[in-house]
Amino acid sequence: MTFLTRRLSTASPDPAKTAPRAVTPDADPAAGLAQEPITGDEMRQLWRIWFVVVVLVALAAVVILQLLRYQLLVSPPPKPIVTTTRNETRGLIVDRDGTPLVVNRYYYQLAATPDNIPTDEQRREVAQQLEELLGIPFSETFDTLQRNAKFKYAIIAKAVTQEDVDKLNALKAQLMNEFYANKRKHVPLNQVYAEIKTRRHYPQAELTSHVLGFEIVDSGGRTGVEEFYNDFLLRGGIGALSDRAQPVTTLPLETRRFVPSPVAKDLILSMDTTVQWILREELARGLAEFKAESGTAIALDPKTGAILGMVNLPDYDPNRWQLATDGSLANNAVTAMYEPGSVFKIITIAAGMDADLLHASTLYTDTGSITVGGRVIFNSNRMAHGAVTVTDALARSLNVVTAQIAQELGADRFYRYIQRFGFGEPTNVDLSGEIAGLVKTPKSKDWSLSDLGTNSFGQGLAVTPLQMVNATAVIANGGKLMRPYVVEGRIIGDRVQLTEPVVIRQVLRPEVAAEMAAMMAEVVETGNSKAAVPGYRVGGKSGTAQIPDLTTGRYIPDATIVSFVGFAPADDPRVVVLVKMDRPDPTINQWASHTAAPVFSRITARLLDYLNVPPDAIRLAARPAQEER
Repeated sequence: MTFLTRRLSTASPDPAKTAPRAVTPDADPAAGLAQEPITGDEMRQLWRIWFVVVVLVALAAVVILQLLRYQLLVSPPPKPIVTTTRNETRGLIVDRDGTPLVVNRYYYQLAATPDNIPTDEQRREVAQQLEELLGIPFSETFDTLQRNAKFKYAIIAKAVTQEDVDKLNALKAQLMNEFYANKRKHVPLNQVYAEIKTRRHYPQAELTSHVLGFEIVDSGGRTGVEEFYNDFLLRGGIGALSDRAQPVTTLPLETRRFVPSPVAKDLILSMDTTVQWILREELARGLAEFKAESGTAIALDPKTGAILGMVNLPDYDPNRWQLATDGSLANNAVTAMYEPGSVFKIITIAAGMDADLLHASTLYTDTGSITVGGRVIFNSNRMAHGAVTVTDALARSLNVVTAQIAQELGADRFYRYIQRFGFGEPTNVDLSGEIAGLVKTPKSKDWSLSDLGTNSFGQGLAVTPLQMVNATAVIANGGKLMRPYVVEGRIIGDRVQLTEPVVIRQVLRPEVAAEMAAMMAEVVETGNSKAAVPGYRVGGKSGTAQIPDLTTGRYIPDATIVSFVGFAPADDPRVVVLVKMDRPDPTINQWASHTAAPVFSRITARLLDYLNVPPDAIRLAARPAQEER
């Protein structure tokens, strides 16, 4: 310290005091320097330094004591005023044109850390404050805090407004000011905080309910796309893109108006909202016109398997799914099966043609009845039509001729073709809850030879609407069976994985599919004229199926399921459409050719117009010129 003082004192030298001093030859210079007396100025400098040191130490002690007091003697510091959500935010869903189908809405809920509110006195204080401030019943808050006293998280109120959050924050700030002024020993209200939550919102409401499904907060997606892609849609959920993924910027501008979202785990559907409106409007009109109980309509791109639209009625509002009945929540297009009836004849005849047993002009003799496996089969009108071509038999929907074709195929080959068309197994569409339908085969214990006859025209087996429309698409797509899908693209970050069409198998030879398509066009022109679309050649087939009573095993009198499935234009199909209506009023009409067929016609006409498909006269006239180029 003497050395330090000496150095400090020489910092401001005084000439009089710093003059050289005499030193004897045998004196120790260092000892003389250490024993040199300290002057008054040096002493004052020393006291100043010690004073500063003492003040700094005192201030540090005060800070340390206060920190210890806050840590050990008072309530923990308040949590952040707003925390992030506990339920993980999900990505957006848009249609093929970028129209929002599922978005996120944000709201607040109040939560607490009950284990940091240890006494009933503090719980009562919090409950009283929340009741006076926000109107939350005292008993609810107190019971929640007491019941969850050992837990770190409990929900106090599930939906509060921004105004409520502002009031809570203001009161907490006031109480903390009182705490710092030592007017309060603790602030238990600090253990109550607002957190941001997300809730799914479905802008199209009922229109897209069965395809999308819905979300239950903190539980995940239920039914439809929401359930099938539940893990993918979560911000931190699973999901990987292949090396074929593209930059999001390669998508059309209109498609990426709202994606990528902040979550950056989004879906683009193959579904078109306008197509969906057309299906729903015309199906609802048909149900009202024929007083049917329910129905399904599907539009499919035969070349890719992309589902352009899928509607079930009655439907429900996914924003209020709690109000829906159990039956209306199910997507009957993939979760319900039915006997298809005569539409299934196109499968049997196509199989016979592919097996080289017949052609469109092959003649059969219709005797009005046929016995298969001990069971007598009749035509629906109980009439015999004599010699008819296969095309005539399909146009007149003759059960007897179709059963003859099935017999020629034989059981093994017949059921092998049925399976090749995709019946008896799921289509593997990316929608939750899909079932496989029901097809008995010779290997089944309850199969009998009579099933071969009845199955040939769509009785005694069960399919889903999606299976039926996808099998019809085989004929419209050169004999190829495609895997249907509803998600066109998956977005992760700034990249998108587009769905690549998948050919499951070649079911029919291309020339057989073409001949079958031409035959189905003649069927519409001669036997199902109400399905015709002005300006276009359309291929299709109607089906009227009886409804079995599951308790008695017999068919219910006058109860039918009517359906029509077809495609257009017949020579180059752009869309395949299925219309199915359950239990039309028999006093109005219970036959598909008069009920489902006109609904199909209206839907297909509107779709061709919307898809900008020119009428046949214009389209075919332009074809030679295009081929020359």
